[in-house]
Amino acid sequence: MLKTISLEKKLLLIAGSLSLLFIGLSTSYFLYVRHHVIEQRRCALEPRIKFIGSIITGYYQQYLDGELSLVQAQQQAIGKIHEINQVNENYIFVFNNDYLLLESVNNAVIKNQNVKDYVDIKGVKLYQLLRTEALSRENNGYSRYYSYSNVTREEQDKISYTQYFSPWGWIYGEGVYINDVDASILNMLTSH
Repeated sequence: MLKTISLEKKLLLIAGSLSLLFIGLSTSYFLYVRHHVIEQRRCALEPRIKFIGSIITGYYQQYLDGELSLVQAQQQAIGKIHEINQVNENYIFVFNNDYLLLESVNNAVIKNQNVKDYVDIKGVKLYQLLRTEALSRENNGYSRYYSYSNVTREEQDKISYTQYFSPWGWIYGEGVYINDVDASILNMLTSH
């Protein structure tokens, strides 16, 4: 059969096959890199949130030592977390056992409101999920859900890590958007 195909068609067939192979290998490489970058960013959440926990604990200790009132300690802790959010464009959120959202750059419009029944596009009660993960540690404090992007305001796949500070009944965490990961990988791959 190949004897009856012209040289031009053979070359086109080879070029097409090589193109498909290149596309397949590129896609596999992208997915491989994506998986590892997502895993790196996911693992980076835990130490950052432990740092936030140390800030909260520090203000709690100042309260216990009588240096600050409870209200002052809590306000200063939230103020420091807000400052960190602003400087680093982080996605750190804090809410309490009553589901009052105390800090969030992403959801600033619902700050100081009850978020108990706030749902994502899949119908998941987001803050209840985050609280459950923080308390139970079933998934080691990691949750996957959809949340509004701080930049585009569209709902995107997000992974968060949460912890619980029992003396104040605070749940705090940070997340990473999967779309941000994809954009950074594409930027990395196309810039070289």
